[in-house]
Formats: sequence, C-alpha cells, structure tokens
Amino acid sequence: MQSKDTLEIIGLEGTVVNFRIGNKSPRIRQLIIRFDNLPTGLKIDNLIGRVVEIVWKNKRFRGRIYKTHGKNAVRAIFRKGLPGQILGNSRAYIVK
Repeated sequence: MQSKDTLEIIGLEGTVVNFRIGNKSPRIRQLIIRFDNLPTGLKIDNLIGRVVEIVWKNKRFRGRIYKTHGKNAVRAIFRKGLPGQILGNSRAYIVK
C-alpha cells in the first residue's frame, strides 16, 4: 500500500488557467484547470472526483476536481488557499 506522500502520477497533465473569479472577489481555494491533450476514450466528465496535485517550488497542493468548466476545463477545490504565483509557473497532475 502506498503512503499519502508518494501518490502515483497518472499521465494527465493540465494547465492552471485562473482562480475561479466571482462578482466581487476571487475564490482563492478554487482553480480552473485546462486539460488540452486528453486521450481519445476519456471525456472531461470522467475526471470528476479525481485528486489533482499542483507542485510549485517545494510545496504540494492537493485538491479534488468537483465540476466541469466548459469543454476542456474543470474546477478544483483545495483545503488551503493557493498563492497567485502558481498561475504562470506550475502544472497540475492527476494522481490516483
């Protein structure tokens, strides 16, 4: 059995697009992640409920995909707020 720190990374890699922005302020716990190169048999709806991990510098942020956002993007929610610097400098990976 694998420990929580060594989760297996599936081959899906996404791009962090932006925070989910509301009418008055952004929601810093929720991100929009775009997956452009999905395999042919996999739909974006099949990613709901998966764990996503963002590695930025030496920090790891784990969250869960809870909803689709358009054709190629999903919304993910995290326990803690994420820094704004992750928008241009990080990738999101689906982990088992």
